[in-house]
Amino acid sequence: MKEIQTKIQSIPDSTHSDDLYTRRVYSKDLWPRNLILARESALPEPSVDLVFWPKTVAALVAVVKLSNEMDFEIFPYGAGSGVCGGATPSAVAKRSRVVVDLKFLDQIESVDSESMIAKIQAGIIGQNLEESLNQKGFTMGHFPSSIYCSSFGGYLASRAAGQLSTYYGKIEDIVLGVEGVLPTGEVFKTPVTPRMAVGPDWNQVFIGSEGTLGFLTSAWVKIHPLPESRTFLSFHVDSTKNALDGIRHWLQAGLRPSVIRLYDEDESRMLMGLKSGVKLICIVEGEKDLTDFTGDQILKFSKNKRNWIDTGAEPAEHWWAHRYDVSYRQQQIMSHQKMILDTFEVSTHWQNLQGLYEAVKNVVTKVGKGQMLVVLAHFSHFYHTGGNIYFSICGRNSDEKPTEEFYDKIWNELLLACESQGGAISHHHGIGRLKAGALKRSNPVLFDLLKRLKHEVDPKNILNPENLGL
Repeated sequence: MKEIQTKIQSIPDSTHSDDLYTRRVYSKDLWPRNLILARESALPEPSVDLVFWPKTVAALVAVVKLSNEMDFEIFPYGAGSGVCGGATPSAVAKRSRVVVDLKFLDQIESVDSESMIAKIQAGIIGQNLEESLNQKGFTMGHFPSSIYCSSFGGYLASRAAGQLSTYYGKIEDIVLGVEGVLPTGEVFKTPVTPRMAVGPDWNQVFIGSEGTLGFLTSAWVKIHPLPESRTFLSFHVDSTKNALDGIRHWLQAGLRPSVIRLYDEDESRMLMGLKSGVKLICIVEGEKDLTDFTGDQILKFSKNKRNWIDTGAEPAEHWWAHRYDVSYRQQQIMSHQKMILDTFEVSTHWQNLQGLYEAVKNVVTKVGKGQMLVVLAHFSHFYHTGGNIYFSICGRNSDEKPTEEFYDKIWNELLLACESQGGAISHHHGIGRLKAGALKRSNPVLFDLLKRLKHEVDPKNILNPENLGL
């Protein structure tokens, strides 16, 4: 490692560190399994040898080429906010390991107000990105609950979604082109155009590849004017099924609220104090005439729908004011011995949504007697053809086995339940190392194709090995 460090030290426009604290921080992301191990004193020593911060793309290219020359592994790192272990190398290392953190590549390079396109570097934090665009009169429309502690590059890597994705789209809908560095050190750029028919869409190959096929250093994205108007609505509905039917009607009629959040019976009771039924909140934003029309249409629908009660703006306004709070509450539960807290976000088409919801909720009965487990759910991203279900899993390990075994058992049942219904095992958190086995099971033929692609672009397997199961 000393020889590698000496070579890395000579790369211009970069900095690096190998101190113990830094290596501990960069040996993991926010995968709850890591937090459990750290809490219960089972987390091993740092699994990386050095952290490298390139300040230019040229410096990134230099370290990637060096990794090929000297045969060490490199692990792309954004803000470390991922929850699936995508930036958590295994404890056992066969080669030297260097984490490459892109946080110095944190600029908005350009804004084209005529085309409504911005070029953004990967290292910028989401909130800084949004505030910088706001100052110019624009928004990207991407608001994950982790916006204060997650990076633009992380959004690209994990195929992320923001809370307003029903209107603005997920990150793969927002991106027009990407720029990056392959595992060989070659720089690439995809065409920046609204549509094309020039073979496979390379944007969609790299977006969601979670640091296995290349570094994404920047991307061109669609931007929008800041919304002129915002309307807040909420409803009390007698059942999840009835509410979902109404939401489907909105989407298939062409209405596009920015936020639709439906809390199931359990979550409505525990979080909102309802004694029966479910809570549905809706926020519409954009140009005022369009906002007014959409809001009026939704209210008109609710008046004609049985067992729908208009509960006014306040519940939606309250959610809006506290929409990022959830990212700061996890530690309140995870600080207690034996406790687990995690989330599982899945998606499917409308006809299958209720069945997928019920299958995952039924995991509670499969975990075992004597174990405390609660599975709550809300539906928070919707499309013409279907939607997303966001499950919150909270439990306490009540036996003498290590808590990570309890955690692993729950996740095995969650993934099997989703697979049994043909749902997507991730809607926006990605795969990482947590869901790698399920990814392989879900489609062995295409998984094998992905492995062959990985081998072609990364023949020495230096870039984030084992992530996605590769």
